[in-house]
Formats: sequence, C-alpha cells, structure tokens
Amino acid sequence: MIDFPITDLLDDASCLQWLEQHLHPDGVVCPQCGRADRRLFVRNQAFPGYRCRACATYYTILTGTAFEKTRQRPATLVLLVRGIATGESTARFSRELGISRKQLDTLRLRVQTNVGETAPTDVMDGTEFEADELYQNAGKKGTPQRDPDDPPRRRANKRPGRGTDANDRPPIVSIMSRTTKEHRYWVAETTTKDELHPLVRENVPAGSTVWFSTDERASYAGSHPQHGTVCHSRHAWARDDDGDGRREVHCNTCEGRGAALRTYLRPFRGTRERARREHRLVLHR
Repeated sequence: MIDFPITDLLDDASCLQWLEQHLHPDGVVCPQCGRADRRLFVRNQAFPGYRCRACATYYTILTGTAFEKTRQRPATLVLLVRGIATGESTARFSRELGISRKQLDTLRLRVQTNVGETAPTDVMDGTEFEADELYQNAGKKGTPQRDPDDPPRRRANKRPGRGTDANDRPPIVSIMSRTTKEHRYWVAETTTKDELHPLVRENVPAGSTVWFSTDERASYAGSHPQHGTVCHSRHAWARDDDGDGRREVHCNTCEGRGAALRTYLRPFRGTRERARREHRLVLHR
C-alpha cells in the first residue's frame, strides 16, 4: 500500500482555523480567568501565543486540550484527529505523518482518553430505546501474567459466544435512542443484572410513555417499566405490542451498529485491552 505525505498538501492556516473552531466552539478564552480579552504575544510560530489582558496568563488554542505541549503542526493534528475517527492503523499513519510510532500512540491514547472523560453521562432524550451487547476478543498485551492459574492465552482466542472481561472476551453494551439517534457504548466486565440495570436506569428515562426493547437476555428483566423483548433463539426479530401496525419491539438498530463497531475495531485486534476501551468511545462520539 502506498503511503502519501499528506501533511505537505494541507494549509496550516486553514487547519489552525479548523482546530480553533472545534477545540473552542464557544470561542477562545483565558484558561485561568475565563475572559476572552487578549493580546497577541508570540506571532511567528505554528500556534500563536496570547496574553490575557486581565491576568497576564500565557496560552495558545491548545492550552487545556489533549494536544497541550505538543510541537506538531496544525495540519498534522487535523490529520491525526481524522485518522483516529476513521480507524487508521497507527503503524501506517505514523509513516504518513512522519511521527514515530511511540509518539503517535501516546497522542492517540491521549485524545481517546479525553473522549472518554468528556462522554455524556446525563439521561438520554427520547421515547423509544433499545439495548444490546456484543462480545469482543481483547487481551492484556504487554502485561506480565505471573499467576500460574491464569497463564497468557494463545493468539486467536477461540472462545465462542458470550464472554467476560476475566476471560479476555469482554461485553460491549450499547443503548440507543431511536428518537434522537444517539448511541452510547460501555465496556463491561460481565452482563449480569448488577451491571446492566444501573446502565439502563442512568441513561433511559423512566415513564409509561417510554418504550425499551432488548433481546431475551434475562439480565435485562425488570430494568425498565416498559420493557419489551424479542426471542432471537426462536427466530423472532421484531414484534408489534401496541397494535398500531408498526413492529416497535426489536433491537435491530443496535445489532447493525454492533456490526459497524466490529468493523471499526478490526484494525486494532492486536491492541491492549485498556486501549480497546478507548477505541469504542471514538465511534461512540
């Protein structure tokens, strides 16, 4: 596959404007006092430096972000964000950007960790919701396994079906609002009631006018007042419960998004388990 020096084809001024717009959607303000009144302090560098007129704090548009203290060009950072969002492999991307793989991996993890820290935690909006889970192989690459009762597993985990975090096949739980199309993911340790019920309560609004659909998994039972299920083991995929002619009880949307998540995670099959938790958040956002 051909590598392209794509950073040379982008304009740094346009990339700087794009970064400012997306890193500071409400406008650049002083990170110390929160005021917008500033003066240009350093001009001749990739990211201009500013002095706050109120408290004299020095800052750039990268201050307080995941890219703080980086020395990369604006074009490089824009392409880095794009590569993370599209699932580019770190090895190939490091060659195209001219950055060492170790440095790029550090930047990538920093961005993905920031996505996790800023993920929404409030109750989702809507009147129709569905949930589902999938199971993804993920090991502990680079972690010493000194317990004789828990030896490192061989490559290509052959464990079928459902798994847990303990056996290197952690479940990824998804909840979707059909009203707003918002989709959220969580990497869980197991899929017991103790894990699934809090996720449903904290993200799906309760009420008699809110529908919540899942498959026949028993762990969801009692998680919501208006909970409907379809039995996939009996080849039932959708059902009309209210008699309006529309089969509203299903989790087909989550199933489809789960297939997209697997496709997104496929290039990272050799990554560490802790990193995989961050990869799913990028797709979530």
